[in-house]
Amino acid sequence: MIRSTLIKLVHAGARKLFKEEEDRRDWQQNRTDHRSCSNMSDADLENLVAELRRKGALEPRRAPRRAGRVPFNRSPYMSKIEAQLADMQLSWQYAESIAYKITGGKGKKPNSEPGIKRLEWVRKAEHFRAIIAALDVEQTKRGLFAQVTELLKLLGKDHTHVELMVPDHMSGKWQRNRVWLGQIVEVLTTEYMTAQEDQ
Repeated sequence: MIRSTLIKLVHAGARKLFKEEEDRRDWQQNRTDHRSCSNMSDADLENLVAELRRKGALEPRRAPRRAGRVPFNRSPYMSKIEAQLADMQLSWQYAESIAYKITGGKGKKPNSEPGIKRLEWVRKAEHFRAIIAALDVEQTKRGLFAQVTELLKLLGKDHTHVELMVPDHMSGKWQRNRVWLGQIVEVLTTEYMTAQEDQ
């Protein structure tokens, strides 16, 4: 788990346990020797998150849901794809649309056969790896966008705050751009940590 997410979880969980900011900082210092999350190691943050989960201040990790039908081919590739789909709560059809495109569907390759429309029909390891890579990119984008949304909520702002940060050519497009999402998370995390330290 990345550092900014750990910090966000510590703050979110501690808010449920402590009404006063000083009480939260005392609790943190008693367990890590640091009053501020910014001075803690990743291990310190992970320990605080684990304790908050034990105390019920954070939701327990959910078991991944199944993506729908049971895949015919139980290869490690299919198990990985199923886990990715379940994590994003997407159906098998989402992965099949990717498979169709990378195997020549919609005329992506000249003189190619029609794309493969079912994952059960995919046989080449290179195609499986391409599907997994595409799903990984989508997971990253969704995860970063969720972090942006949560950080904005903690700051008491909405997505218009981000629109003012990005250049005009990225207006309305940053939500699906992995590089920009990563940079926005860093900026908002710094903004949030600064605001906490100023309190």
